[in-house]
Amino acid sequence: MDGKIDMEKIRREIIGSDTNTIYRKYLNGNEVWYFKEFLNEQNYSNKYDEFKHYVNDKLKIRFNEIAIFGSAKCGFSLSPDKNLSLFNEKSDIDLALVSKDLYMEFWDEYLKKIYSGEIVSYNKFAKGVVRKFIELEQFPEDVSLYREWEKLADVEFYQHLQFEFGIAHDINYRIFESWDAVESYYKAGISELKRTLEVSI
Repeated sequence: MDGKIDMEKIRREIIGSDTNTIYRKYLNGNEVWYFKEFLNEQNYSNKYDEFKHYVNDKLKIRFNEIAIFGSAKCGFSLSPDKNLSLFNEKSDIDLALVSKDLYMEFWDEYLKKIYSGEIVSYNKFAKGVVRKFIELEQFPEDVSLYREWEKLADVEFYQHLQFEFGIAHDINYRIFESWDAVESYYKAGISELKRTLEVSI
């Protein structure tokens, strides 16, 4: 994907290809549109690796448990409710953290809040857990585990991302139970997008 993205071509490709093909082409691999095109990095793969090493060091997440997905990965959104919208200044960077241990730590803390009666409405959170991921932006901020996370992902963390890597966009964290859960989540979105696009023909 060099230069301007031909969205009409991609639309036809998504309609005419199977979900596995679309997932492999746009969401697998070490090529990240954000580093290659948006930041115009010459050695974009190396820069992506440096980014993951930094996240690894600061957030204590293993290098091979970190990956960028979503529109920052391919330049446009494969989410069924965003209709192939292009990455823009208001977009978030979707960062998948794939760690069963971390997933279970956060899930156990959330369960404690439920059983204590402090959380009575958790439908949106449960929708993610059923699909084996936790969105940190939905997590109770008064839980010690979350506060520990906030200390790691602090102002200094984001300042370094901006000054060292040129990343000024917000980061949306999802903690996945496994890589299978990652694949299932994004393939489900692609399948729904395909159905939406097919109806609009």
